[in-house]
Amino acid sequence: MSAASPSAYQGDLAVVAGMLRTLGHNATTTPSGPVPGLPSRNALLEHCRQAQAFIRHCGDSADHYRRQRDADNPSAAVLAGAYESAMSSAATVHRHLGAALDLSIKCETSAPAKPGSPAEELLLRRAEHTITALESADRCAAQGAEDVLAFTDRLAPVPSAAPAEAALVLGSPPITPTRKRR
Repeated sequence: MSAASPSAYQGDLAVVAGMLRTLGHNATTTPSGPVPGLPSRNALLEHCRQAQAFIRHCGDSADHYRRQRDADNPSAAVLAGAYESAMSSAATVHRHLGAALDLSIKCETSAPAKPGSPAEELLLRRAEHTITALESADRCAAQGAEDVLAFTDRLAPVPSAAPAEAALVLGSPPITPTRKRR
C-alpha cells in the first residue's frame, strides 16, 4: 500500500480563501472619497464589480466540479461545496458592499446641512451605517475564508505514485525491458 500525500487542491482552496478575504479587506482600507472617512462611489462600485466577478467564478467552478464523477475526481463534491460556500460568502460581502455604495452615494449627493439640523444628523447616521456595512463585509469575508479553508480537511488524499508511474508524471519515458537480440 502506498502512502498518501495531501491533495493538490489545498493550494487552490487557499487561493480562493485569500481572494475572498481580499474582497472584504480592500473595501475597508479604501482611501476616503469626497466625504471624509468614506470611500468614494467609484471605489465602492469597483469593489462591487470585483465581488460579482468572484461570485461568477465560484459558481462556474462549483458547476465544473459538480459535473465530475467521484471515480474521476474523489474530491469533486468537496470542491463543489467549497466553491459554493465561497460563492455564498461573496454574495453576502456583495450585499454589504451594495449597502455601503448606496449610503455613500446618498452622502455624496446630499445638500450641505446646517450644523445641528436634522439633515446633518441624517448625513452622520448614513456615514456611520456606511462604515458599519464595510466592516460587516470585511467580517463576512474573513469568516467565509475560514469556511473555505475548512474544506481542505475533507479533500481526498492523493496516493503516492509508484516509481514507474512517477516517471510518467515527471514526463520521463517509462522504463521498458530491453529486447534480446537473437
